[in-house]
Amino acid sequence: MHDTSPGSCQSHPSAAAGWSCDACQARLCPECVIRRRAISTEYLSCALCQGRAEPILIHRASVPLAVRLRRAWRYPFSPSGIPVLLALSAILAVLRWAMVETFLLLKWMPAVLWLGVFWSSFFSIVRSTARGDPGLDVPDYSDIYQDCVAPALRGLVATSVVWLPAVIYLLFFKDWDVRGPVTELSNTPAFYVTGGQPTLAWDKVFSDLFLGLLILGGFAYLPLVLMLAATGNGLLQMLNPLTVFRAAVRLGKDYALVLGALALLCGVMVLGHRVAAGIRWLNLAFVCAWAAEFVTCIAPVLMAHVLGLLLYTRGDSLGYGDPRDYRVPALGLVPPGAPEPSPTENPTPPAPAPPSNEPLQALATAVEARDAQKALALYAGLQATPLSKQVTAEHHFFVGQSATARGEYTLAVQALESAADVAPEGPLASRALVLLARVYAERLQDSVRAESLYRYVLHRYPDTDAARFAQKHLPRPTA
Repeated sequence: MHDTSPGSCQSHPSAAAGWSCDACQARLCPECVIRRRAISTEYLSCALCQGRAEPILIHRASVPLAVRLRRAWRYPFSPSGIPVLLALSAILAVLRWAMVETFLLLKWMPAVLWLGVFWSSFFSIVRSTARGDPGLDVPDYSDIYQDCVAPALRGLVATSVVWLPAVIYLLFFKDWDVRGPVTELSNTPAFYVTGGQPTLAWDKVFSDLFLGLLILGGFAYLPLVLMLAATGNGLLQMLNPLTVFRAAVRLGKDYALVLGALALLCGVMVLGHRVAAGIRWLNLAFVCAWAAEFVTCIAPVLMAHVLGLLLYTRGDSLGYGDPRDYRVPALGLVPPGAPEPSPTENPTPPAPAPPSNEPLQALATAVEARDAQKALALYAGLQATPLSKQVTAEHHFFVGQSATARGEYTLAVQALESAADVAPEGPLASRALVLLARVYAERLQDSVRAESLYRYVLHRYPDTDAARFAQKHLPRPTA
């Protein structure tokens, strides 16, 4: 892809250019490109000289962050967002119930798990949004430390920029009396069974103007610390004021815009907690606890999405990811309605007389019997005959899988490409291309071709398991 700026089409000056020809260097609009297909990959060619048309790349920030934020409210309510949010809130509701009902000395266990599930989900949403994933994503929680304990610690350290200076100020500069209420509570026998909270002098907290400014400054500092925590930066870098200040200056008005959005979401979160309190008051067993947790999760999910959008748009200003990943096609990869090659350009040869289909029937029988050796032998014999064009996508795919398992990679590549070509809209096409990419990457050591296939799957088959697999196996941005 050429790293250029968009302009006007050479043939249609009133139309925006989205592609440039690598042969004649003309800038092209959607009407000036022709869509072609070679093996399992579509490509675009210039209508003027038939050269290859490459997308003109622009920075992601060409779409203002404000425009992206206006659509952000839909994120938790997307088709993939609602089920994930329901599952997450159910887990949090169970852990909150355990915190209330567990014996005092064991309450720390569900508390750590609750914090771990919450913060790992929060950080995962930040990262998935920063990668450009449209759906809500959470970890699989396969590793108790990496997916639960570590995120809880990072979340605690990140939010300490808000509460820790306030606590130090109250205890050491305002002589806030905490010891007396804590001692009184600890002398109550029921405390060791049911737990409880000390009665503190909150009027001193709410009436202190300097404390309010201190907390406000912490909230202004918090978004960048959360982004650094989500992207795996070290604790010293997270809490280094110079690092955070330089990052805020580089982000400029976009950071101010995110602060405003997060302030609005703080109001939504307060409202959500009030609604949740009313739901819990109904006391309808687990249903109320689940619904209350669902309501309180909406604002934090949106906050994580907002931070991810800032990283997606301006992450290169923070050194996050590869700068090339922030260049996107000006008008998309494939223009809507791009004309296909005309019959005169690629005339179709007359069809030969249909031969006997006995070899096809034999191949079908071998595939149904899962006889890989016989299927591979029959398939190889069909390649030199017109019958090869009548092999179904299912049979191509089976041969591709079997050839891969047996180390016959040339035949595997041929079969998997054919599986995608025969039925490009069928359920096996995306799986065949993903397996083909794995053959190139893991067996033939051709990472360039593998990456090209993964990106094609993401473009052609979005919101599929194959696309999600491809996304995980593309090179990850480095911080």
